[in-house]
Parts: sequence; C-alpha cells; structure tokens
Amino acid sequence: MMNILVTGGSGFVGGYVFRYFQEKGYSVKNFDVQGDESDNDFIKGSILDSEALVHAVMEYDISVIFHFAGFANINKVRASPRECINLNILGTTNVLEASRLKGNTAVILASSVYVHSKHGHLYTTSKVAAERILDNYSSLYNIDSNIVRLGTVYGERSRHEDVISIFAKKISNKESISINGDGEQTRNFIHGEDVAKACEKIIINKVFGEVLIVSSELPTSINQIASHFKDIDPNIDIVKDKKSYREDDYEGDVGQVGDTYQKLNWLPKITIKEGIKRLISYHQGQ
Repeated sequence: MMNILVTGGSGFVGGYVFRYFQEKGYSVKNFDVQGDESDNDFIKGSILDSEALVHAVMEYDISVIFHFAGFANINKVRASPRECINLNILGTTNVLEASRLKGNTAVILASSVYVHSKHGHLYTTSKVAAERILDNYSSLYNIDSNIVRLGTVYGERSRHEDVISIFAKKISNKESISINGDGEQTRNFIHGEDVAKACEKIIINKVFGEVLIVSSELPTSINQIASHFKDIDPNIDIVKDKKSYREDDYEGDVGQVGDTYQKLNWLPKITIKEGIKRLISYHQGQ
C-alpha cells in the first residue's frame, strides 16, 4: 500500500490535498504544527524539526511526501523575511533529508508560478532555492520528485486574502469592491479541489522527474473577475483606484500549462464562474 504524508495538511492548499486523499481512502498522514488532534491521521510537528520529520516518515513507512508546508503568504514576507527563508528553504531541506534517510520516498514540492515573475522578491528567491535544492537531492540520492508550480489558488477553505475571496466576502456583506490600478493585472487561478485532483494524478500515473504547472491555462484579469461578479449581482458597486500599485505584483508567463495537462491526463474542472458562486454561497452561510 502507498503511504502518503502531506506536510502542511492543516493549511489552505495542503488541506485540500490531505482531505481529498483521506476521503478517497488513501493511507495518508497530515504533518503540521496544528490540526485536529482527534484525527488519527494527524501528526503534530514542524518541518523545521528534522528529527520529528524523520521519525514520522520512518514510523509510517512513507512512500510519497507532498510538501505543502512553508511560508505561503507573499504579502507578509516583508515583515517576516527570516521566517520565509527558514520555512521555504531549510524546511524543504529537512523534508528531503527525511526522504534520503528513509530511501524509496518520493517528494512532490509545492512551488509557485511566481518563480516566473519578472520582479525580484524574497518569496520568489526562497521558492527558486527550494526547487534547486530538490533538484540537487534528486540527482545526488536518486529521489523520485516533482516540482509543482501552483497558480493563484482559491477556494472556500482559503485564507480569504486572494482577490476572488475578498470580492466574494465584500459582496456577501453588501459592500462595494475596489480594484487597485487599472485592473488589467492577471492571474492564472486554480481552485483547491483541482489542485488535489492533479496531485492524485501524479501518483496514479507515476509521473516523476517533472516540473508541473498546476493552474488555469489562460490568465484572468482583475477586471474580468469583477465582471463575473457583476453578472451575478448587477447592483454591486465597483470602485477603481488607478493610483494604487503593488510594487511586487506578479508579472510573467506561467509557462507551458498544456504540457502538464498532457503529462497528468488532467484538466481543471471548476471554472472561475462556478468558483465565484461557491465562494459567495460560502460567505453568505457564515
């Protein structure tokens, strides 16, 4: 039986992956600093604790690690640069060390399409470094691995800090929505459930040694997102603040998404419109 470990399985994206595997009946454990301690599949631990990681991987005879734990909020890097570096670089190294010591344990690293950004950013640097370390470990120790570069993930269980979630919450509260800049900034959005299904395809089809881009194929602008909300509720008020601009805003091509669709035999199923409707219903039910 394949035994799976999800680091960060109590978090946003890792949570979608862990719960999906759990609901599908896989032998899966959630390794995280916090979580439901009544759940027999939860292991309390930090990726900065190398001994705890090695113990978990050895004790449960883990054959695949989906590494989602790390510093995930790009907007908070400026305030916590050292934490970002420790979690994303040293934490990834600890995961790879556990794999090396155990042997025959694949590592799937959750990275970001931000590595394609034209702007330099500490978050981007930490992700690029983690990818390089994974490549080096894979070559030196013959570890099966993949780099999974995620688009802008959203969903009902998110931190609600992405633009779709922010708009959905405001509309649910009958508030106006605000667009920073000209609204032509784009993202390649992907729902958390689609990420989880892509991860399952990796192990079903035994796809390793790849850089996979898990996102929508086409980018969506903030103006297009606002238009989708307007279609749902024509009475919403949209305010544009053209003077505002995020210095570290994402720019750049996410890469050959179609190659990933072919390699995994997978396509995202949840459209932006469906995802928006689900988020509005979620916030209205809170």
